[in-house]
Formats: sequence, structure tokens, C-alpha cells
Amino acid sequence: MLAAIWVAAGVAAAPLARLVRRRGAAAAGPLIAGLAGLAATVTASPGPLGSVTFGAALQLNRPAMGLLVAAGVACAITLVLAPGLDGGEVLGMGLVGAAAVIALSATVALIWALALAMAVGFLALRWISSTPDRSTLSTGRVAGMGAAALLACAVLVPLGGTPSDVRSTVGGALLAAGACALLGLVPTGGWAAAAASAVRGADLAAWALLLAPAVLLTTGAALGSLSDRSQATLAGTLLVLGLISALYGGLLAILTPVPARYGRLLLADLGMAAAGIGCRQDVGRLGVLVIVLSHLATAPLLLHAPRPGLQRPHRLAWLALTGLPLSAGFWGRLLVLEALAATAIPALAVGLAASALMLAAAMRALLRAAEETDVRGVGVPGMALGWAVAAGALAIGVAPSWTAARVFGVELGG
Repeated sequence: MLAAIWVAAGVAAAPLARLVRRRGAAAAGPLIAGLAGLAATVTASPGPLGSVTFGAALQLNRPAMGLLVAAGVACAITLVLAPGLDGGEVLGMGLVGAAAVIALSATVALIWALALAMAVGFLALRWISSTPDRSTLSTGRVAGMGAAALLACAVLVPLGGTPSDVRSTVGGALLAAGACALLGLVPTGGWAAAAASAVRGADLAAWALLLAPAVLLTTGAALGSLSDRSQATLAGTLLVLGLISALYGGLLAILTPVPARYGRLLLADLGMAAAGIGCRQDVGRLGVLVIVLSHLATAPLLLHAPRPGLQRPHRLAWLALTGLPLSAGFWGRLLVLEALAATAIPALAVGLAASALMLAAAMRALLRAAEETDVRGVGVPGMALGWAVAAGALAIGVAPSWTAARVFGVELGG
């Protein structure tokens, strides 16, 4: 039912936005779909690999429900703050959101993989139609291959009995390859970095706020259902490639101009989150949720270039992602660093270096925000909304445990 609401909201809001030419009409689609998640039935889902029977019901757990609600609100704000819309953005959000709902609630590997493949297809079609370019064409090619790897994984990953070593290793490798491709990790993440420069922020939001977080949450949930051999293959790949991606993304974020700089920083944080999953530590999984939360709070501003009237909120959003103490970005990275410290000292050293690069990138963006401004202004309601977003992002840094408990239903502790 929730997936149908996302589709209906996107289909209804797209022509309405074109007809009345108001951003609020477009934003109503994801906002209604997101808030509808509050009425969803929440259960203790076994994860996307939790059942071997194809008749298993879809089960939405508390963190997944919180993600869908928060992502719906964030997508709506992103549309309101966008400098221009054509109506297709909200349709893309609706279709990707519906696929994300199915992926987050799936308990059978094949259904999970098919849902993510559909999300990639919807995303690629929207990006290619709105921005025909080599970068958007690569989305269908590279991310599509990642989705195909997940489909193959659904057949090969053993869930019961005594699996063969070869089947376990290959299945775990396919799962790792698919997850890394959809998250934009090296060496297959060039499509996401290029799209961050070519695609408008309102279109990029469907991946940044819906698809990528859904992949993170479901991959983390799938890890515990794998055989020991598959689990080791997936965790090791996510740990190594995640840290390399965080280091590489942080470095390029320093050199990339706004607004593409935010895309690079997002990819670096996705790398840190992947490494947190790969550590196989509870504290690392909590860090993933806080990293996702920090970007849900800041992306509605940072996906767009600074505009007159939103420059100061834009700077505050960057401040929230610096990783300085009491900022939203600090807590998620700190939890992942704790997990890395419990895993291996070399991994901790790389994580610290990546965090330092992300701090430098965010500080550079904060200091140069006024030099890289979109000339299109924003009205008083937009200014008020921008300040509200910035205040919310800063509030997460002050009260991360309270916020994570309200959004995801988890306690950070300490």
C-alpha cells in the first residue's frame, strides 16, 4: 500500500505542478507519501535475505519506516527550494520511492534485487531524459550492471544448509559489487560523481535521499543473514572500498566547485558508511544511520547552488557537515571511527585521514559560498524554509541521540 501511495503521489503531483506552476504542488507528492509512512505497520523484519520462500510477506522495520518518512519530507523541501522544476522530478521521486519501499520491506533476495533494479531503471530514465549526456548514460550502464549483480546474487547467495565455498564466495562478491555500484563507491562510482555535476539537484535527490540510503540499510541488514564465507567477502569488500572511496571523495570534494562539491562529499560519506557496515560492529551500524540522517537534513539546501536569500543557511548546512564537534557530521563519522578502531588500526588511520579531508572540503565550501552563487533569488517563504532546514541540521549535532531515536527508533547510547 505504501509503495502504491508513492507512485500515486508522483503521478498526480507531476501534471499538477506543470499546470499550476508552483513548487508547493510538486512538493505535496513526496510529502504526502513520506508522511503516509507514519501509518505503516512496523514489524521486526529479518532483512532482504531473511527468507528462502517466495511467499514471504513484505515487512517494514522501524529504521526503514523512519527513513521513508524523513526522506519524503527532505524530498519535498528539496523541490520547494529548487530554482526551477519541470514536473518530472516529482514523478521520478515517486517511482524511486515506491521501489525503495519494496526494497526496504522485502524479505526475499529476489524481490529485494528486483526492487533496486527498478529504482535504477526509473532513475536512469529520468536523468537521461532531463539531461542527455555521457554521464547520465553511464548511470544506466554502470548502475544497471550493479543491479544485475544483485539479481545474480539473489540466486547464488546460500541461506541455508551447508553451502559450498565457491558459491558463498561468488555470491558475496556479487552482493558487494552490486552494493558498491549503487552507492557510487570506487572503482565503479564514476557515474555518480559525473551525475552530481551534470544533473540538477532536484533530480539527484531521488538517488541521494531515497535509493542510496535504502541500499545502505538493506545491505547492512543482509549481512547478518549470509553464510560466514559470504559475510566475510561482503564485509571485507565494503570496508576496503568504502575507506578508499571516503579518502578519494574527500580529496576531490576539496577541488570541486559548488554545487558538485556536495555530491563529492556525499560520496565520501557513503564510503564511510559502507566501511561502517564492513566493520561488522553495532557501533558502525549506528554510525551509518547518523550519517544518513545528517545528509537528509542538509541535502535540501546543498543539492542546489547558493542563492540570494539562502547564502547564510547554506553556510550553516555546510557547517553541519564539517565534522567539527557538535555538528551533525561529527557524530556519524565518530561512530564509524570507533568501529574502525575495533577492527584494525590501519583502517582507523585511513578513516581519520578521510575525515580530515571531508572537514577541509566542507570548510572550503563554507568560506567560499558567497563566491559561487546562483543569481536566481528566493522569496520570504523560501528564506524561512531555508533557515528552518539549517536550524534542523544544527539541532541534530546538539542532540544526535534524541533525533536518531525519533527518526530511526534507535539509541546511540553514551
